[in-house]
Amino acid sequence: MDRTRNVTFIAILCFVLILCASVYLPGKSGPYIFDDYTNLLYNSYLKIHTLDFQSLYQAAFSLDSGPLKRPISMVSFALNYYFAGSMRDPTPFKMTNLGIHIVNGLLLFWMMRIIYSRLVLLKKIRGIDNENHITLLAFATALLWMVQPIQVSTVLYVVQRMTELSALFTILGLIVYLKGRFLLLAGQKQKAYLALLGFIVFGGLGMFSKENAVLLPVFALVLELALFSKEWPWKLWKELPVRTRRAIVGGLAILAIASTVVAVCFFLPDYASRRFTMLERLMTEGRVIFFYISLILLPQINQFGHQHDDIPISTSLLHPWTTLPALAGIAGLLVLAIAVRKKQPLISLGILWFFAGQLLESTIVALEIAYEHRNYLPSLGVIIAMIGVIDYGCVKLKHNKLWWLVPVATLVFGGTTYLRSTQWADPNSFYRYEALHHPHSARVQAGMAILLEAQGHLDQSIEALKRAAKIEPYETGYLLQMHLLAAREGKILGPEEQQKTVELLATAPLSASTFLSIQQITGCLQSSCKLLSKPMERWLRVILNRKTLTGDRSYYYYALGLSLVSQDRVDEAIKAFERSFQLDPLYLHPLFALADIYVQLKQTDNAERVLAQLRSANRGNPHPRDREIGLVASDIEKLKHKAGSRSSKR
Repeated sequence: MDRTRNVTFIAILCFVLILCASVYLPGKSGPYIFDDYTNLLYNSYLKIHTLDFQSLYQAAFSLDSGPLKRPISMVSFALNYYFAGSMRDPTPFKMTNLGIHIVNGLLLFWMMRIIYSRLVLLKKIRGIDNENHITLLAFATALLWMVQPIQVSTVLYVVQRMTELSALFTILGLIVYLKGRFLLLAGQKQKAYLALLGFIVFGGLGMFSKENAVLLPVFALVLELALFSKEWPWKLWKELPVRTRRAIVGGLAILAIASTVVAVCFFLPDYASRRFTMLERLMTEGRVIFFYISLILLPQINQFGHQHDDIPISTSLLHPWTTLPALAGIAGLLVLAIAVRKKQPLISLGILWFFAGQLLESTIVALEIAYEHRNYLPSLGVIIAMIGVIDYGCVKLKHNKLWWLVPVATLVFGGTTYLRSTQWADPNSFYRYEALHHPHSARVQAGMAILLEAQGHLDQSIEALKRAAKIEPYETGYLLQMHLLAAREGKILGPEEQQKTVELLATAPLSASTFLSIQQITGCLQSSCKLLSKPMERWLRVILNRKTLTGDRSYYYYALGLSLVSQDRVDEAIKAFERSFQLDPLYLHPLFALADIYVQLKQTDNAERVLAQLRSANRGNPHPRDREIGLVASDIEKLKHKAGSRSSKR
């Protein structure tokens, strides 16, 4: 019997792995997109050629995104580069993502088996009555999650490995937590404390992958409510005096209110670079939540997309009119989750799990409105709730035929995922379908412009950027990209576009897209877009003269210096570079620029002074530049040698 059970288990496992891999494989050679460029392809620290500590350390902390810099994720990208030898082919990176996704699915199977076993023990799942059924149900849940179409934009989007790794450590943390909880119930307190240590360690590893893992304790609390609400310490609640209970509830309410106020004050300044306010974002997210649920439960391929910037912002509770019903619907779902917690724990667990997973990225943090990868782990909650509804239906109808909905859903989900993966298979297909499904997305039009430029269709590329600017008229980045494309062809845009650019830089939010465009122009001022040197100077002075400037002022002065160098206004450039370094003593680029100027001017003393500054600033710098400093020192030595040779000839 045990041998038959093992063979069956292995067969099911192989089926799950093969099915999961097969639905994503068509997209394995698809393009790098959007944030892949800034975080990975343009990140020189990831391109390591040795596995020494310094190279790995620099790669680990090469990202400015997030308070913890996400070093575990960044090291994984660096190792990918090392073993692949380059980033020209995205396949090794996407296959690594797929491998992590499969591991996450297997870990979810393990976790769900523990959860289902506990609920069966508590007689909370009536349609499941033996170990084989529990195993099958856990496999089905994990498989539904693994082949969910909404996961495509995580698995095949290379940079979202951060989300995958964060989820991996979160799941491990929850498994350890559940194991520790059972040890505590069995009276084995020492082993339970070791499990708690593992919970903390995995939580830390998750946060060093991506900050979403901060929700690990929230997920653990959701599991507590579903699985252990009658165990210690919760069973002590009824034994407490009424005054004590009121005091605890009041204290928790005060703590929650105070935490919310602190969080609002902390994140509010970040909205200066957004096109919406915090309140507008909160109202819009109500509609976005139901949009996510619809994508998970009723996947329609034309509704999916890498970008969802075409979702209208809710400017009031009645504009759009769906705002108020959506917010009311969220409140209703949360009330339902609490109301059915004892009788239908799966439905309750699923609802609470989904909303727990949305707490960070779908509330007050000043992020973009919607991305599908935000549902990577939360989507499990929708699937659990779906399983709970099927179980409830089987009990009410007094037969188990409804369980056939699970394999049907697996086929629908897997088929849709396969189709989406084929759309991600190459740049032409990706952008064509994105534009077809989301014609009113400005970012999709901007992405299409990149593709058209790469194919040599400059006029069509500029037209795509014009469409993007028309859709999102307050975004300066699209206009800057138009200037960049024209300059590469030896052209300058007309006075109307020039004036519009200045006006937007003076008044519109300085978004990430705008900053990226400024960086791209800065990078080619000495080469393909030298024509933009004078306009760039004007744009940067407009930015630096803003009363409230969000962003890196030090970088803007550095870019200003480069634009002045391109115009041969060296004295002014020197002042800009000095101001840049003064604002950020850890930013070494302006010092390298100064050293280059002084070497070109043959001012040895000034060059050596800057070299000393470089060496001093390099000590303890999170991104040491030893090799580049060595090259500067070599240039200065050559300059001194030439000067000495001329002196001896005299």
